[in-house]
Amino acid sequence: MSSLAKPSTQTEASMRRQTREYHHGTSPAAWVGSMTALLGFVVGSIGFLLGNRGVIIAGFVVVGIALIATVILRSLGYGNVIGHHEDES
Repeated sequence: MSSLAKPSTQTEASMRRQTREYHHGTSPAAWVGSMTALLGFVVGSIGFLLGNRGVIIAGFVVVGIALIATVILRSLGYGNVIGHHEDES
C-alpha cells in the first residue's frame, strides 16, 4: 500500500503573512496604492485636457482599482496595522 500525504491542518490565521513594521508610507500596500492612484489621476487629467469622457472615466476606474488593491494588500499583511501608532511625546 502506498501512503498518502496528510492534508495540512493549518488554519487561515497561521497561513497569513506576518505583518512588518513600516514607517512613513513605506509599505508595499502604500506604494501600490499611491502609484496606481497617481497613474489614474494622470490618465484622468489627460482625458480632461483632450475633452474625452472615456479617458476621464478610465482614470476614475484606475483610481478605484488603486483603492481596492490597497485594501486587499493591507488585509494580506503588506501594509501598516490600523491604529498601531506609538506616541512620540
